[in-house]
Amino acid sequence: MTTMTHAFRRTASPLLAFTTLLLVACGDGVVIGDGGASGGGSRPGGAPTSPGGGDAGGGNVGGTPATPAPELVEPEGEGPTGTLPPATSVSSLDPADVAASRFLAQATFGPRLEDIAAFRALGGGEAWIDAQMALPSSLTLPFTRANSNGSLQGPRHDVWWNNALDQPDQLRQRVAFALSQIFVVSDLDYALSNAQYGMSDYYDTLASHAFGNYRDLLEDVTLHPVMGVYLSMVRNEKANPAENIRPDENYAREVLQLFSIGLYELNERGEALPADAPRPAYTQQAVEEFARVFTGWNYDRVVSWETNNVAGEAYTTPMVPDERFHDTGAKTLLNGAVAPAGLDTRADMAFALDNIFAHPNVGPLIGKQLIQRLVTSNPSPDYVARVSRVFADDGSGTRGNLGAVVRAILLDEEAREGHVSNPDFGKLREPVVRWAHMYRALEAVPGPESGGAHNTADFFLARIDEMGGQAVMSSKSVFNFYDPDHAIVPGGETLSPEMQIMSEANLGVTHNNYHHQVYRFNNRSDLSDDNPRVSLIQLEPLIALAADVDALLDWYNLVLFSGGMPDGMRTLLFDYARALPGDDAGRFARVQDTLFMVLVAPAFHVQR
Repeated sequence: MTTMTHAFRRTASPLLAFTTLLLVACGDGVVIGDGGASGGGSRPGGAPTSPGGGDAGGGNVGGTPATPAPELVEPEGEGPTGTLPPATSVSSLDPADVAASRFLAQATFGPRLEDIAAFRALGGGEAWIDAQMALPSSLTLPFTRANSNGSLQGPRHDVWWNNALDQPDQLRQRVAFALSQIFVVSDLDYALSNAQYGMSDYYDTLASHAFGNYRDLLEDVTLHPVMGVYLSMVRNEKANPAENIRPDENYAREVLQLFSIGLYELNERGEALPADAPRPAYTQQAVEEFARVFTGWNYDRVVSWETNNVAGEAYTTPMVPDERFHDTGAKTLLNGAVAPAGLDTRADMAFALDNIFAHPNVGPLIGKQLIQRLVTSNPSPDYVARVSRVFADDGSGTRGNLGAVVRAILLDEEAREGHVSNPDFGKLREPVVRWAHMYRALEAVPGPESGGAHNTADFFLARIDEMGGQAVMSSKSVFNFYDPDHAIVPGGETLSPEMQIMSEANLGVTHNNYHHQVYRFNNRSDLSDDNPRVSLIQLEPLIALAADVDALLDWYNLVLFSGGMPDGMRTLLFDYARALPGDDAGRFARVQDTLFMVLVAPAFHVQR
């Protein structure tokens, strides 16, 4: 591991700087070869490979010494943590194409050339959002039900990836993925690992509400049996001192802390109030009162409260009330509101959810987290405030219109132009989104013996968390894969949630997988002695472009970097590729080698 010795206070974009630090620590600080003089074999023209025949990440190529990785230290006081990233020339690209690519990187699982053209043909962001919101939702449950016995996890992941990669409702699927990281459930829970119909139905619920109303979403999440299992609300009973039974506080606590209002009182800018000593948004007494509200709910399609015979389909329909177990006493909720005594189970829940929905924290909390998942980890307070105001009133008097919120997030001036002047603008690409972007850009097709399902070179998609630390609805806890307030520097204010799972181990394994994908699993691969279930990326269009190195690099810049490829990186890639032959074999080597370099480059890990 490279020794980190140099401290700096003002440097290029902190996300890029810290990503570079981790990649150098993994041994990927230099990826350009010197004509094949490395110790582990070479591709034509000196393609970068590693000892042992293909794993990428085993040190520097060609003996070029690594530059010691710098240590990021946040500056004292206000202001950005660094200067703008290295200059990027996009003069050879159409600025309208670049703008379209940036927009689609935020709103989809990765732009393709045809997506950029379609975006422009529609006239830009407003019309594109309208068209996306009019598309029906691509569901996961029908495929899971047809291909799983309810316990087999693979089909749920297979269909999710097929939808993310190939279905047209890209905005809905990207927002649903973001919502799945707010309203968290996970099939690492043993009961849910065997309830894959329910897991699929839960995700479809999020997708169906992606542009609907937050209040409706909150109710459907609350009553979903998957959530009932995950946060132990199902069969939650009213107090019975004789039996030593007290209402379970699990869902009551998390619906407040994670799904709605957060820990502290907030202003519309998402800032805790007061700044020097924030006031709690709720108390332990409030948690206990909400726990009493959420009593008396059982699975649908079961014969009794006590039965353990809960079939797979029981996880796909909303929970139903059993009045015998509901606490009908009065309950004091948020801001002094009192749910009167005598309400039945449904009415009590409706009163409580209305009480949560009306709290002023909901807009800033949900709005900021959606901004973080789609656009930037460090939105300005003004950006959060603009989105919060749309949550409070969509312009027609409606509160909680998530479609209007998503529109406001993506069309906001900061989303569109924040990268121009703010070094802290942007976010690390999540592992799932980064891999999906690569597959979409390179038009990956399922392997010939995969049964129509995508697979990476080293991992089934149901186990992709073992590569990057993230798989859909498989986080290790209700707190998601990472904390939305995770700071790059402990105790600092510059946030990078995804950095929390960007470990050296995850990067090394991911880069090995990229290497195998590029060199072993492409449209020219001979699979007679390799895995025919791995997805194949299509390199032929790039091989044709590679006759003109500038054209190839323009493609990378537009489709993979949204116009943000640093000039220094482009120069290195150009010099390397130009040194390779111009015949078919040489062009193939140009594409494979430069593509691998691009995929493991720090700049590709950052969405700006």
